[in-house]
Amino acid sequence: MNIVEVIDSVAKLAHFSLVNSLLEIEEAIAKLPSKSRRQLVQDIPALCPDAFPADGWDVILNDNAPRPALTSLLDKLDASYAQKSESYLMLNDKSLRHKK
Repeated sequence: MNIVEVIDSVAKLAHFSLVNSLLEIEEAIAKLPSKSRRQLVQDIPALCPDAFPADGWDVILNDNAPRPALTSLLDKLDASYAQKSESYLMLNDKSLRHKK
């Protein structure tokens, strides 16, 4: 182990010795200003690349594994929409234009 690795290890230990549990992490995040929390949400995939692979959505979208619970939910929504489509909000460019 070279000196840079030793210093890096000591810095990591010093930093993480302050955070002992997930609850402490959650409390620390809750204390962040809103802008910092939003930035953290954007940075999490880079901080945890093993949990958020770059091609994650492609893998999910191209996975043909059956998902009976999701299929059942979507079937129920389709049936509900077919019976009462007027009770569903329609979003399009025109309806969102005033929101910008």
